[in-house]
Amino acid sequence: MSVQKRRAKLRDRAADRILEIVVSGNLSPGDRLPAERELCERLGVSRTVVREALNLLEARGLLRIEHGRGAVVSDGDTHAVKDTLAMLLRVQSQTLSELLEVRKILEVEIAGLAAERADEDDIRTMREALGRMRDLIDVSEGYVEADVDFHSLLAAGARNGVLLQMMEPVVGLLKASRRVSASLPGAAQRALREHEAILKRVAAGDADGARAEMRIHLESTAGDIEWATGGQPADGKARREAPEPE
Repeated sequence: MSVQKRRAKLRDRAADRILEIVVSGNLSPGDRLPAERELCERLGVSRTVVREALNLLEARGLLRIEHGRGAVVSDGDTHAVKDTLAMLLRVQSQTLSELLEVRKILEVEIAGLAAERADEDDIRTMREALGRMRDLIDVSEGYVEADVDFHSLLAAGARNGVLLQMMEPVVGLLKASRRVSASLPGAAQRALREHEAILKRVAAGDADGARAEMRIHLESTAGDIEWATGGQPADGKARREAPEPE
């Protein structure tokens, strides 16, 4: 391999790693990336390679280099950001698969416990989060924030401090995956309906129904992730309905 090709490979690999830092750190448009020196240490490459990687990401519209601030997350071409995040998530498909497994282990039971233990204030704040999802359904970043807030509030309503702490590391990955899946046609509207169904069960004190609705939601989410990361599209099968609460 020529020196030029080896250098380009290092640059491309560094660019992908920098995107991982953006995603895992849940950085938003306008947020500053770590300084070049820190990036060099974290990536194990020279400053020249880091600068070339940053310039590549700037050319793609994903970052911008500001004098005196360094690299910041771009708020420009949202399509470029979504496309690149989708590419990154394809690379991290194993991580996403594992994330969904963890969510099924934790959140199905969280929904059931919340149905048994959540009080009126919990229900009210969850309804407020759904209201924000509804109001911001066409504003991707705001919608995702409200979506993740709903899941955090549900965990708080389960009244289990250990479960709440276990959910914290999942939030960054959850936001990253939701930014992509929520951009799929009709996905945000369907997810909102599923969240409403979960809350209906929780408010009714129906633990089994809440668990069933959460399973349905996570199965739908798995289909969205498969679509977004280049898998087969959803097959359009009818949504499995849990029985109406009495």
